[in-house]
Amino acid sequence: MSIGDRIKQRRKELKLTQPKLAEIVGVSKGTIGNYESNLCSPNEKILFKLFSALECDANFLYQDNIAPKKEKKTETDASGKENKRITPKESELLHKYRGLDEHGVKVVDFVVDEEYIRCNETGAEETETEYENENIPIIKIKHSFYKVSAGRGFDLGDEDEWEEIDIPDTPESRKADFALTIKGDSMEPAYSDGEIVLVKAQSAVDIGETGIFVVNGSGYIKKNGGDRLISVNPAYSDILFSEGDIISCAGKVIGRV
Repeated sequence: MSIGDRIKQRRKELKLTQPKLAEIVGVSKGTIGNYESNLCSPNEKILFKLFSALECDANFLYQDNIAPKKEKKTETDASGKENKRITPKESELLHKYRGLDEHGVKVVDFVVDEEYIRCNETGAEETETEYENENIPIIKIKHSFYKVSAGRGFDLGDEDEWEEIDIPDTPESRKADFALTIKGDSMEPAYSDGEIVLVKAQSAVDIGETGIFVVNGSGYIKKNGGDRLISVNPAYSDILFSEGDIISCAGKVIGRV
């Protein structure tokens, strides 16, 4: 599993939403989504906040990148100095390390440096990392304070109910007009609780497409079923339209952060 997968796994074990974890750590909701999607990695300062918020340590998040430390047999040379041989496991790790890309090398180097200092308590100066200056293009997008899917009403026209968040600069994000956070699991496995989706503003979507709908003041992310709104999760019933319902489409879901 990747580091992002481990963050997501632990967040769900603690029953934390992405927005809640973001609030605890002190970053935007979109940033947590970026970590879990492996679009970027937390810098050293944020990393230690994640350890605290997720009640875990580096060994948990990086367990698939770094092998557990094992006691190695040693022998001495003619001068009496310890002669450490490379074990098969160390050789395997070296082989994997050489196959990493630039990002992977930075992650492994960071963890090894930090753990070496912690284990040896040398008092060496803090290892410099490049995480503070990750060259990942970022753009800002409007994001509603209210969530969709669980039936909480929200007014897309009220400027007081919006904030700006940072998201990766991608072709999808440039087409989006705003972003919304999902609450609930009615659209799983297509979209999960806590995910931030990108929305292109338009007054209608084709049947079968996923959109943001407002029914009698409540916001939903659903598939357009013509005479109903459809949930992907079979555990949830369709929302059938009734006479007198006030229904509108706020936009088409074109991706996620």
